[in-house]
Amino acid sequence: MYRPFRYDPPISKPGEELLFLREEKIRFMQDILFFIDCELHNSTKPVLQEYGIGHAHHRLMQFVCHCSGASVSEICKLLGITKQSLNRVLREVIELGYVEYRSNPKDRRKKELFLTKEGVKVEEKLFQLQRKQFLRAFRESPNNTYIEGFQRILYGMLSTESKQLLELHSSQKIDKEKA
Repeated sequence: MYRPFRYDPPISKPGEELLFLREEKIRFMQDILFFIDCELHNSTKPVLQEYGIGHAHHRLMQFVCHCSGASVSEICKLLGITKQSLNRVLREVIELGYVEYRSNPKDRRKKELFLTKEGVKVEEKLFQLQRKQFLRAFRESPNNTYIEGFQRILYGMLSTESKQLLELHSSQKIDKEKA
């Protein structure tokens, strides 16, 4: 059920100077990001339970989907975790038949990760749940300029290394000059 804020959210009024954002605005944005993360995770819980996986499995499958052919080392960099941390989750999604290793045709020593047909089905089902939340928010946006601005702000929050990895593996490129 939708409940309006009990106070006006600290959103800038037209013409208000943004060079020195007040701490209350930054904290409010931090709170929003926290709730978005919780709601995105909560929206996928029923499907995760149906397939016997958790959020870590979903995150791994999401990155394998978008970075098909990435090595374990590259996935670890993208997720910001160690190989040891990835090992259990990766083993489980492989055993469940959602992810598979393939040898690199140019160098058979290198193993690349791909979603299986079943993995694609599960990842797509999870994505569609989260897609609904994004579309609802985008529909509330008065125009595409706000959406592009939001994307640039999120991109600007990334570290240089994360930006490089995103650019390397993403089909959606960010206009760096405008960001």
